Amino acid sequence: MTCPVVPGNKLVRYILGLVFPPKCIFCGTLLHPLAYVEICPLCYKEIPFVKGKTCTTCGKPIDKPFGPAQCLDCRDRKNYFAWNVSPCEYRGIIREAIVRFKFFGKRRYARTLGSLMLYSLRRKKLCLHDVVVVYTPLHKEKLKERGFNQAKLLAEVIAQGLGCTLGRDILLKIKNTPPQSSLSRGQRMQNLRGAFRLNKNISIAGKNILLVDDVYTTGTTINECARLLIKAGAKEVYAVTAAIGRGID
Repeated sequence: MTCPVVPGNKLVRYILGLVFPPKCIFCGTLLHPLAYVEICPLCYKEIPFVKGKTCTTCGKPIDKPFGPAQCLDCRDRKNYFAWNVSPCEYRGIIREAIVRFKFFGKRRYARTLGSLMLYSLRRKKLCLHDVVVVYTPLHKEKLKERGFNQAKLLAEVIAQGLGCTLGRDILLKIKNTPPQSSLSRGQRMQNLRGAFRLNKNISIAGKNILLVDDVYTTGTTINECARLLIKAGAKEVYAVTAAIGRGID
C-alpha cells in the first residue's frame, strides 16, 4: 500500500510531526513525522484484509467457495445500491480501532481508515471521479452525545482523495433508533423504517452517489439510505465502508 500525497508545506508538516508525532492507530508505535497513514509495519501484517470469494453486491466474504454469488442478506431483499466495497473484515485489530474511533473520540483515525478505503477502491479499479460523496447521518441527540459523525469524517477523506464533491447533510436521521448491532436481521429493517429523510433543499437528481459508512453488517442502513437517494432521483448509488462482517454462505 502506498501512502497518499498529503497537501501542504512539507517543512511545516515535518515540524508538526516532530511536535505531535504520528502513532500507529493499532499499537501506538511512534512513526515518521511525515507519516500520513498511521500504521506500523508489524500491525499492517495483522490487518484482516478482505480476501477470497465475496458477495457480488456487497463485497462480504463468503465462506462457501462454490455457493451462491450473493450473500444471504443481498439475496433476500431488493438492493438499491450497485455495490459496496470494504478493505477489511470487521474483526481483530480493525474492529478494536473502529470501536475506539467511534466511542472513544479518536477522530484522527479517520485519516488512516479513510486511506484504507481509498486503497480498496483503487485496488479494485473503482477510481470514481464523477460522484457526490454522501455519508450516513446520525440523529441530533447521538451527534450531541458523541460530538462527531464518524461517517462524515471518513467521507471527508474519501472526497478529498477522489477529488470529488462532498455532499453535506444530504441525508438526515430523524428517528433516534437503537443500535443496529443489538438487533436481528428482521428487527434491523423495522428499526430503520422512517428513520431517514432527504434534505429537501438539496437536489441530487441525475447524480451518481458514493455512500460512506464505517461498518457494513447486514447492509440494512446502506440499503435504506440508497433507497431514499434513488427515490430522490440519484442515477446510481455505490457504497464504501471501512470494514464488513463475514457472510454465512
